[in-house]
Amino acid sequence: MSAGADVYTRTVKVLDAYERAALVRDNDTGREGWISLAHADLSPAGPLHVLTVSVEVARDAGLLPN
Repeated sequence: MSAGADVYTRTVKVLDAYERAALVRDNDTGREGWISLAHADLSPAGPLHVLTVSVEVARDAGLLPN
């Protein structure tokens, strides 16, 4: 993420994961999307994870409305 970029940080449940991507469900909205792990910070937080990505990446994954 570049400095100054809008950031999307949410608590998510990881539904599926591969070496380079994870399918996550936003805990607040219920929206699901595939996130490239190259563009995300996915930190464990108990049974859930904290996802931090740019707003653009979150929108492209379907976690935010267009």
